[in-house]
Amino acid sequence: MKNSIENSRLVRRDSPLRVLAAGECAAVQLVFQESDTGHLFEMQPIATAAEVIAHLEEDAPDLIFLDADCAELDALALCRALKEHPATMLLPVIVVSRNSRLRVEAFSAGADDFVTRQMSRELLLTRLEALARLASARRKAADAALKEEIMRREEIRRTFRRYVSPQLADRILGNAELRDSLLASSDIRTRAVVLFADLRGFTGISERLSPHEVVPLLNEYFSLLTEITFRHEGTVFHMAGDCLMVGFGVPLEQRDGPARAVLAAQEMLERFSLLADSWRDRHQIETGLGIGINEGDVVAGNVGSSSFMNYTLIGDAVNIASRLCQRARAGELVFSGTVKRSLDARGVDVRAVELPPMTLRGRTSSIDLFCVPLERRLDLGEVPSLTPVSP
Repeated sequence: MKNSIENSRLVRRDSPLRVLAAGECAAVQLVFQESDTGHLFEMQPIATAAEVIAHLEEDAPDLIFLDADCAELDALALCRALKEHPATMLLPVIVVSRNSRLRVEAFSAGADDFVTRQMSRELLLTRLEALARLASARRKAADAALKEEIMRREEIRRTFRRYVSPQLADRILGNAELRDSLLASSDIRTRAVVLFADLRGFTGISERLSPHEVVPLLNEYFSLLTEITFRHEGTVFHMAGDCLMVGFGVPLEQRDGPARAVLAAQEMLERFSLLADSWRDRHQIETGLGIGINEGDVVAGNVGSSSFMNYTLIGDAVNIASRLCQRARAGELVFSGTVKRSLDARGVDVRAVELPPMTLRGRTSSIDLFCVPLERRLDLGEVPSLTPVSP
């Protein structure tokens, strides 16, 4: 009867328990040598700590016995090392000794159980069953946690890659503090460079072409600008109508953010001029791109309602960049004196042309302006929304 109970406890496995026994483990060796339990265990005797590590690297067992009476093994130190290592910390470790006084030291070293020669065979088998279940539960929990973490990271990666380049997304994922702060919707207050890009003549395009013709053009336009943004490691914060808002130096600091923004803007103007030529040939439409850049303090965070959130930038620096974009004509990049001073400090010369200072609508102080035009600019009849400062 007793044997059938023991078998019913432990045999409910597809294969025997794989057991490592480091040292003599005299208190338990007899149990594994008995014929009625031999098929329940796959016993592997090991002499030294080095052999234990080598065996674990090949194939992890279900249980491991460490002989605390073996002077060459240093079982307690090995137990502590196994429990501190991520790869083996879930492995059930049983310390075996003739001396029951080592019990406290064994548990202090992280042992899952402690057995002596005085322990009955039935009690030992019961404990092995419990530890086997524990090991299985630990593995399942670890596997579930790993799968959940992988799914969570993939979700985060997909979310971030809507805004940033794959390289920047991976760097964010590698920064646990930054990643968690973004997911927790906490605000990031930082100094950043804000770029706005806007089509010129878009109203006329919408009037001349049908919606199903306009949508592919916008997709081409945003695809081009997003590709350039990502190449310069900028972050796309807003995309609506024909307007794109990009940030540099947020959510990750970029000390060369002003230079990145200006170089990205110049590439946008150059490459969009080729796209505009293609549109002219295909649809007989005339359009151009205007860009405004400013640098200043911003707040980056998720803004919206419980049902819809948008990761965006807020601050006076953002408003100024938007106004400068409105000031730029087709084929022009207009940026503030703040950006110019940052470029000068880093020795970056973009051959900017100084413009008359401007006063933004609703503001009393003027803003120094600089322009970097393409060789070819278009006058599409835009009316600047900025008022010149009287000389």
